[in-house]
Amino acid sequence: MEITKEEWELIEKRFEALNEHFKIVSLGDIPILSKKEILEHIKLKDKIGKQILEHQLYYLRKLKERKWKRFIKKYLG
Repeated sequence: MEITKEEWELIEKRFEALNEHFKIVSLGDIPILSKKEILEHIKLKDKIGKQILEHQLYYLRKLKERKWKRFIKKYLG
């Protein structure tokens, strides 16, 4: 999957907006990461940054699908 510049920027902005005490506890083999460490990996676009980005994009796509389904059911269903 090709990751666009806009997707990297979107996920970076999402994490920049989070509380300074935010941490990711577990993403498979990734250790506990602080907000600062998360942003470093995203900016480096390294293996861990890519893994974080892929998880975030998956979450956002699923969130969008649920909202769209609710909209259809409410207004068109």
